[in-house]
Amino acid sequence: MEPVKTHTFNGRKYLITVSPLLDGVCDTYKKEREIIIMAPLETKAGLITVVHEAMHALAWKTSENKIDKDSKELGTFLWRLGYRRIR
Repeated sequence: MEPVKTHTFNGRKYLITVSPLLDGVCDTYKKEREIIIMAPLETKAGLITVVHEAMHALAWKTSENKIDKDSKELGTFLWRLGYRRIR
């Protein structure tokens, strides 16, 4: 499976970078927008990080507290349903 290199959220294209650290960044302010996923994607924490950064891209004016709470709930729900990264 080819790695995802870009994705468009609400009409705004983002570069996608994956790194094996434990965090993430969604930069909506640069001309070339970027999401950096710094989490192992095969873990629950990685899934939550992906959801968290995607939510920033979808609703970048939403507070960090709201994004954090909602991404944990959605990521946990998806994990319980069996969603995992396939290599």
